[in-house]
Amino acid sequence: MKFKALPLAILAALCLVACQQNAPNAPKATPTEQATPSVQAETLPWAGDKDLVCEMKVDRTVEDTVHYGGKIYGFCGLSCKEDFQANPAKYVGK
Repeated sequence: MKFKALPLAILAALCLVACQQNAPNAPKATPTEQATPSVQAETLPWAGDKDLVCEMKVDRTVEDTVHYGGKIYGFCGLSCKEDFQANPAKYVGK
């Protein structure tokens, strides 16, 4: 019985190590002004009623928001929010 448990324990330990090595890294900070999630949404002006990435209509009740350049930008979903955060100047300059 001991001989069967030892290989299983080794295999489980190797799987845990492999999973930790493949874990995604935290996103890197961008230089200059960084787009960050909104913390003080009540005190900042709302940028508009359009998701700048996909141009879908959004309102102030959306959950995915970002504070950039002193304004709050709303997004239809996490994917558009992440695209904006990767290069906010590209979308604000449209």
